[in-house]
Amino acid sequence: MREPKLLSRPSTVILPRAARRRARAPLACAAAGALALLLAGCTGGTPWGATPQRIEIPVPDLSKAPQVFDGVSGSTAGSQRVADRVRSALAAQPSLAGVQVEGLEGGLIVLSGRVPSPNERQLAVQTARSVTGVTNVVDRLTAP
Repeated sequence: MREPKLLSRPSTVILPRAARRRARAPLACAAAGALALLLAGCTGGTPWGATPQRIEIPVPDLSKAPQVFDGVSGSTAGSQRVADRVRSALAAQPSLAGVQVEGLEGGLIVLSGRVPSPNERQLAVQTARSVTGVTNVVDRLTAP
């Protein structure tokens, strides 16, 4: 093995490359060991133990849901019932009898077809909006 070279200052020593590599190995092992100890202490959750064991979730009373949301359930049958109600309301007015009604999920109603005048067009939209279970009306009616 070669002797280390001394510089002008006695506290500075230059080591050969192989000796520097050997000096880094214990430092790297110590750093890896410290990291392993840090990670071994992690168990998840919050460090102060604030993870709740039981969470109370309020559940709404659904026994009255059919009366309140009749026909707006989002199902095909529900949207069909709402569309039938709109058809009945429009059929009660002779000038709006030819309007086509399509019921979609969530109470959405699409009106299409031809009406005699802009007043009847506005009346058809207002009539559809007044039906229970309708949340929105899309107007695709044409008037001269």
